Amino acid sequence: MATNRFFFTANLKYGTAGVESFIQKIEKKLDQLIQDKSVRFLMKVAVNELVVNAVEHGYNKNGGKVSVHIRIEGNSVCLEVSDFGKGVRKELFNLERMAEKYDDLTDRGWGLPILNKVSYSFRVSSNKPTGTVISLTMLI
Repeated sequence: MATNRFFFTANLKYGTAGVESFIQKIEKKLDQLIQDKSVRFLMKVAVNELVVNAVEHGYNKNGGKVSVHIRIEGNSVCLEVSDFGKGVRKELFNLERMAEKYDDLTDRGWGLPILNKVSYSFRVSSNKPTGTVISLTMLI
């Protein structure tokens, strides 16, 4: 069984054209790799959310190194986004978060719970010695 692996890395500053350019480069590769439009769309949403989160939260909007690894193996595509920022305290967010009323939807912090729901697998872990790694897999 053939495995395709792609790795992207950049030093990014929050709110700059460099972040958008980096994301677009990854999206172009996803366009080449994934035929299913729904999966391709969800993977692009994931890349955008996770790369921006890495710069915004991992580096407190100061910028830093972000790496994206894409692996296609058999009928699955795995996306892994890592940073070397301050790290994450997993107990501070709820991946099973549900909106109970309209006002709940006005809060920030829905990206990871949504990605958790649409993914086949979803994992948040520490990037030793510092930082965060978020991995998700979708079936194609």
